[in-house]
Amino acid sequence: LKHCASLPIGCFACPRSSPTSTGHMASMDVDAPAVAAPPPASRMNFQLFQQAPAGAAVQVGGRLAVAEGEAYTLSTTDGGSLRVLSPAGPPPADAAAGSFVEVVGTKVGATEMQCTGFVALPAGEVDAELWEEAVKLMHMPQLRDMFQPRQQD
Repeated sequence: LKHCASLPIGCFACPRSSPTSTGHMASMDVDAPAVAAPPPASRMNFQLFQQAPAGAAVQVGGRLAVAEGEAYTLSTTDGGSLRVLSPAGPPPADAAAGSFVEVVGTKVGATEMQCTGFVALPAGEVDAELWEEAVKLMHMPQLRDMFQPRQQD
């Protein structure tokens, strides 16, 4: 297995992802019902975003535009435009304006989402048409199970 520090976005739980840490986290028993994990964000395009209920966990790919205060504009792969509220701060440096990113967050309005994180894709061209088709396939009833997270034993 790759260590989480080798991932492009690192790992929130592992201190080895931090350049200032030196060890692994100690394991501990946790009462699973007491610690409810948030639902996984569903990848979607603008059309699917508009159909999602307010408060839904979402993950939308597209090109990021220049910031307007604490808000950004995301041009989605299907030609839509979302206002991305990011009070936590700017996207990572490798997610410059015009680059392809996935924005993870919560839907707060018909064309607005609250950002909890940005995932910057490696530099280079992203085939937005292929991305769009993959997102559509993820939401087809016949294929949906193939894209759902699996329960760990």
